[in-house]
Amino acid sequence: MADGTLAAREKRVAELQRLKSKDWFLRISGIIVVVMIAWSWLSSGPLTGKLSPERRWNNFKNFAEGLVPDPVSDSGNWLDAIPWGFELLAEDGLVALLTTMGIATAAIILSATMVLPFLAMANRRLARKDPLGIPGGTTSRAGQWFWRISGPVFRFGFVICRAVPEYLLAFLLISLLGPQVWPLVLALAIHNFGILGRLWGEVVENADSGAAEQRLASGASRFNVFGTTIFPAVFNRFLIYFFYRWETCVKDATVLGMLGLLTLGKLIALSKGFFWDEMFFYIMLGATVILVGDLLSTLIRTRLR
Repeated sequence: MADGTLAAREKRVAELQRLKSKDWFLRISGIIVVVMIAWSWLSSGPLTGKLSPERRWNNFKNFAEGLVPDPVSDSGNWLDAIPWGFELLAEDGLVALLTTMGIATAAIILSATMVLPFLAMANRRLARKDPLGIPGGTTSRAGQWFWRISGPVFRFGFVICRAVPEYLLAFLLISLLGPQVWPLVLALAIHNFGILGRLWGEVVENADSGAAEQRLASGASRFNVFGTTIFPAVFNRFLIYFFYRWETCVKDATVLGMLGLLTLGKLIALSKGFFWDEMFFYIMLGATVILVGDLLSTLIRTRLR
């Protein structure tokens, strides 16, 4: 009886596999992508570069061999990579790592602090004559005009801040303030001010407004309602975006270090083309920091939940 049931089930699965819809567009697209990758690797010419396939393969082998730490290449013992890694940390790696983390952390805290006061004034549901549809938000004509134009103005400000690349901002600020960490901090803070304004603003706009409407109906102000009702309710989701942007700031601070400041980016740029093993070590060092930050974010949000 069990064998018969199993056979019927397998027959039914085979029938579903035969009758399932086949998306030929996706299949053909996948085949084209594979063919184009193979063609770009094997062919040589004005569109694909002057290097022959043999030269590309030799370059790849040299690169792969260069990723092996130098002491390991000499001895063949991977345990020799441990003191080599500690030596890189002691020379410049630890300072560059702490500088990268400091720039990223200062930037995201500064941007988050700047965004919070503007969320209520940029919110489509709060920044209006009748907040959340509750009559009597403001009575003066000046106040009505302020809340009518504040939302579009501040949302446009968020757009402008996130539209300007942080690398360009950092370049301009370094030209004004000189080669120090604060131009990088301010560049990342301005850029993330626009991004957090958009992300956090959407969280607030999509949040449940039942308790906030009751507070407004009882006479509380918009800022009081936002600070005591809406913000605590969405704080956990705010943290998700906060740590997400912090991770991005770590990567951006690494790249911005190529402008000349001692971050992981500068060490990566100095190692590229000469010391592939050291470059890979610094890349993995930055990736480890992001992994630790993700675990910390998960732990904090779990405790808060």
